[in-house]
Formats: sequence, C-alpha cells, structure tokens
Amino acid sequence: PGAVIYVMARPAGQTAGPPIGVVRLPAEGFPLRFELGDSMAKELARELGTERGEQWTSEWQTLAELGRPLDAVMTGEQLFPHSGFLRRETAKVVDKAGVDAEQAWRGVTSPILPSLAKAIAALWMRHPEPPPVAVGRALDACRGGLLPLRGDAEALRELVLEKLTGAGGEARVGKVRELTTSWGKISSVIVGNEEIGAGQVVAAIPPREVAALLGKKAPKKISELGESTRVVGYRYTINIVLDAAGVPDAMAPTVFVLDDPARPPCNDNAFSVHCGEPDDSGHVVVSLAAVLATQGPIDDEVLRGRSQELRVALLTKLDDVMPFYDRHVVVGHSPYDGLPPSTPSGPGTYEAPKGMPLPMRPVMSGELADTAGTGALAYPSPFKNLTFTGGQILPQLGLEGELCAAWNAARIAAGIAGKKRDFLRDEVVAGS
Repeated sequence: PGAVIYVMARPAGQTAGPPIGVVRLPAEGFPLRFELGDSMAKELARELGTERGEQWTSEWQTLAELGRPLDAVMTGEQLFPHSGFLRRETAKVVDKAGVDAEQAWRGVTSPILPSLAKAIAALWMRHPEPPPVAVGRALDACRGGLLPLRGDAEALRELVLEKLTGAGGEARVGKVRELTTSWGKISSVIVGNEEIGAGQVVAAIPPREVAALLGKKAPKKISELGESTRVVGYRYTINIVLDAAGVPDAMAPTVFVLDDPARPPCNDNAFSVHCGEPDDSGHVVVSLAAVLATQGPIDDEVLRGRSQELRVALLTKLDDVMPFYDRHVVVGHSPYDGLPPSTPSGPGTYEAPKGMPLPMRPVMSGELADTAGTGALAYPSPFKNLTFTGGQILPQLGLEGELCAAWNAARIAAGIAGKKRDFLRDEVVAGS
C-alpha cells in the first residue's frame, strides 16, 4: 500500500552507466524512471510526455533555484555573522530567500513533486525537517550529480585527521571527563586520567554536554544555548559485507528509498543505500543510513532498543531494492545498536571492535534567527576560547553545513591565535 519511490544518484562527473532512478507513483497513475543530473529534462519528457515533462522540469528548476541566494553567505568571509553591519546585510539576503522559498513552494502544482523533493533533501541532508531553502540546495546539487557519501562522511573525517596529524598535529582518542576553567577561559581538558592544556576548544558536541563537562562552573549562557535547540532524531548506520554477485547490475552507487510520500522522510520510511567498489576478494560494503526520529533526547538504553527495531525494518525493506541480497551476505554490523556482527548462519566468528556500541549522533533543530530555517546553534559562547562547530550549527544543510561550520570555526580559532589571513595555509590550530 502507498507509493514506493526509489531515487538512484550517479556520482558527479559520471556520464554513463546504469539507470539512475526508479519511481513508482500510484497517485500519478504510472511508473516513472528518470535520471538525477543534466539529462533529467530529457528523461522526464520521455517518460511523462512532452507537456507534463516540461511542467515537472520547470517546477523542479524553480525549486532548485530557491537555495541559490545563500551562495554568497555560504562562501563569504564570515558565515552568518552575529553582529554589526555584516549581520544586517546578511539578514536582508537570507530573510528574503526564506520568504521567496515559501512562496515558490506553495506554487508547485504537482501533487507528488513536493513530497519527492523534500524526501530527496531529507535523505541527502540527513535531516527529517529540511526547510524550502535547504530543499532547493539539495535539488540544485542533484542536477550536477551527487557525490558518493560513504558511512556518514567518515571518509571526510579520516582525510581531515590525516591532514592534521601530517602537519605536526597529534591525535588522541579517549573520553573527555571534565573541562576546567580559569579567568573566563577553558584552561584544560581532562581525557581519561590525563590533563591536557587547552589554548582553544572547538566543540562539536551539544551545549548540554559541554555544561555537563563543566559541572557547577557552567555559565547560564551555556544552558540557554542548549535550551534554544532541540534533538529531533539520531543518525543510524548499518554496514553489510556482500559478495559482489549480491549487488544488482543496475544498482547505482547511491540509492534513496522512500516508502510513502505522505509520511515524514525518517525512520524506516526513508533511508539511503551506499554501495562501495568490490575489493580484491570480490566483496562489497553496502551501508544503509537513516534518521531515527524522536521528540527529543532519549535514554541510551531506550535508544538502543529503538535502533535495533530500525535495523530489522531496514534490512527487511532492503530486499525490495536488492532482491536476494541475503543469499550473499558475509557479515553485517552496526556500531550503534549494540548487537553483535551477524552472518547468515548466526553470530559466527566475527567480533565487534572494542568500544562498541558508539553513541549515535544527534540530529539538531532550532530557530536561530536570520538563517532561513537552516540553523540551530550560534557560534559564540560565553568563554573566550570556546567555539561551537559540527552538524549542530547548520543541521538542515547536511554535509555542506558541516563544511561551512568547520571553515568558520577554523577562521575564528585562527583569528584568536593572531592569524588574520591565510590561516588555513599558514597555521594548523587543532584541539581535542
């Protein structure tokens, strides 16, 4: 029952290969196949007929333009400045973009396209509530082809870590137990049993967690920042190792799956499938990523139980996308749900890596002013040397938001260190 939508995205720059997408839309009365990319207009005209194809193409183009006004803000010297003349000028641009996006969204005539567009944006941005501006930026990215995103951007984090350590930095892995303060600054970070001096701290964790690490010394402003945001879900991923024969020939590297456009694009209703390349032994890693929607932060044990239920639902629905995949499974494991690695015959001889399960990454939402609904948290903090960053800054812009937040955090940190220009080229500022 209901509509089943599969949208498959070819990597950016790839012009040949298997069909990109299959969309079954009972509400429209026909099956539809189309490609996300430069040839989409031609594909839609072939499948829908010239008149309806042109209508879909025109409305898709309109929605895709909604996020363009943010280009100047996202690529500027300061990302959403919080004071002075630049803030006022930025607010004018962003507020107008938000109003125009709302009006354009209401003008779409297709009964299916808005739901499909929102689902694509939600899956690509990894957020269940993308505003119209974020939907526009996602659709604009689709026209050029989406880049493969393995394992929730883990490859990007590995690259950043490699650059930091290669430039003389040091990586330390451990649980932060406490933050100590002195004269209005965070003076040190206690990791395990070791106290590490902190010239600057860049925190990609929610303000509530920062307040917990500060204990009784947590200023009221930290609590206020925490109250200005809300947790709307957690990111879940399960990785499956298959024999290459278990991957359909027409399978694209990135697959978006939506069960019912009338339901919110989260939980088992919407998820993405990311296929890697076969290794020397003929095995392929397939990653399933979804957002487990919640009404706020939930207890670890409850979250673990819900993630286990989500795992079962995702693997059940994966059979619709990859028929008979279960006949080729070598091992499957999620670092989040606390279940042991599974094989077709049971737990097998595989053991989970140490330190499992990992905490699931929260998905934040908020009402930060002058961001057209894309922002949850401000950068400034009550401490002179504490800067917030990560997916909590612009959560509804996904990976693009994380990249821009990281750039701005680096700019702020380097400015404090006395590097006003070429800070990424001249100096590396890193912290735990």
